[in-house]
Amino acid sequence: MDWWIVLHIILVASGIIIASPLGGKISNAIGAGDNKMKWLSSRRERLLGGLLLVCLGGFTVSSHTLWFHNKFHEMGSSGIGCSAFSVFDCASVIANDEYNMAPLLGTPWGVVGMLAFTMLGWLALSIKKEPDANWVETHLKAGVGISAIGALVAVYLVYVEIFPLQGVFCQYCTIAHIADIASLVIFFKLLNMKNEGIWLTDGEKSSDEKSKTLTEIRTGRKSRGGYVKPTSSGEEE
Repeated sequence: MDWWIVLHIILVASGIIIASPLGGKISNAIGAGDNKMKWLSSRRERLLGGLLLVCLGGFTVSSHTLWFHNKFHEMGSSGIGCSAFSVFDCASVIANDEYNMAPLLGTPWGVVGMLAFTMLGWLALSIKKEPDANWVETHLKAGVGISAIGALVAVYLVYVEIFPLQGVFCQYCTIAHIADIASLVIFFKLLNMKNEGIWLTDGEKSSDEKSKTLTEIRTGRKSRGGYVKPTSSGEEE
């Protein structure tokens, strides 16, 4: 058994669980809050934390498919050793230069997957670091768009496995497909939260509110400074 696939499954499955309603139950059970496991304390934080794990799992499994692709060209399909349960044979899929190459780009799908999950992970991490920034909604829409394109690619590749390759599936590719669809669902949920006005948690302020507060503080400081207009000797009399 290839234990690497277990690592990929753990990363993606953990991310999905944390982002699901089950993640909320786990958060309540362990008493997560601002002072304890803050990344589980709110729905937004759980979705973003789960999304990061899913993207990490998607990246690792995509890099693994690229490794298989390169190994095939060095050793042949018999040297890869990634068959399982008679229906899974990643060598027949990944080693197929006709279907394992992205059209126009001419690179293996593993490279495309690595780049896509890197971009999705960067978007998720940026949002997590600055959830009140003005560009958050743009990042969320970009995440939905990128993962939606990835979902279309996944549908195409599953079609290739079912028909041209006659029902031969790649277990590593399947995990990457699941990671991409999970990313799409999570990004979509986050965008809905933003649009519904339930994005910021109690005590958080948006960038506009912070700017307004800072302006008020500066104005107050100036007024307390007690600026006095100079007077002439005639006015004093």
